[in-house]
Amino acid sequence: MKQAKVISVLNMKGGVGKTTLSCNLAIELADRGYKVLVVDSDPQFNTTQTLFKYYTGSVDKYNDLREHNLTIKSIFSSSHRNPGITQEATNQDCNAIYTFEDIQKDDLIQKGLSIIPGDLSLIVDINAATSDRLKAFFFTQKLTERFDFIIIDCPPTWGELTSISLTVSGYYLIPTKLDEFSTIGITILSEQLSEKVAAMEGKLKCLGVVYMMLNGTKSVSGIALKNRPFKETLEGYFKKMSSDVNSSVKQFQTVIYNKQAIATSSVIYKTHDKYPELWERIKELVNEIMTRLQVEEKV
Repeated sequence: MKQAKVISVLNMKGGVGKTTLSCNLAIELADRGYKVLVVDSDPQFNTTQTLFKYYTGSVDKYNDLREHNLTIKSIFSSSHRNPGITQEATNQDCNAIYTFEDIQKDDLIQKGLSIIPGDLSLIVDINAATSDRLKAFFFTQKLTERFDFIIIDCPPTWGELTSISLTVSGYYLIPTKLDEFSTIGITILSEQLSEKVAAMEGKLKCLGVVYMMLNGTKSVSGIALKNRPFKETLEGYFKKMSSDVNSSVKQFQTVIYNKQAIATSSVIYKTHDKYPELWERIKELVNEIMTRLQVEEKV
């Protein structure tokens, strides 16, 4: 039976373009005809806000779902079994999963995707006692059978939520900047991932590192002079990290540059005229990801 590719997007620090990457990957995959589910496990729920604004024009629908306890929070409580929740309220789907309708953008039909919306309350509601509930939800709702791709936007810290997200994942992506803090963050992440991979008997694989928010450049290499020393230092660590996490760790060729549009908000690539090249870069990145997934399937 065909199983969904479950991919967590994570980094130990915020401001690296994690939400921008998660949203755009999900939309591009959906537009290629795949059934996509986004799981927003980041209590900041920026991915949720971005996707609701993109598909519905506001967060009003999200606020309604949250009021009826139809967010990821419900999965970690007994309320997602509440028989009183109407079918209409759940968008003719199981509790906590909301499916966006197809929309028309600039004469193009954008395919809808599904989401388990995030919730600020997760900051205080998650503990070891509730850690199995997301895994149980995946199993009882047969999510890996119903979807082709499941993208999980993880919190910018290591804790119960990140650990739980990885437990239901087969792969992870690491977006990062190239600055003085990037190597430190990746090093700490590597240490945590090493233990998690061991606990999962090596079944969690790294798809790669995506360089985000880079300085613009006309250099043939695509990497600005300012970013190059950090790139060399970081990639020098990949060999050790590969050994630690029992998986090949390497950068993607496609990079995302730091435009004002991304610096101030999460950008959906097909609708933002201030950064039109993001469309091409996301498509190229998805092509690279698909190639790496094919390689992993053959191993």
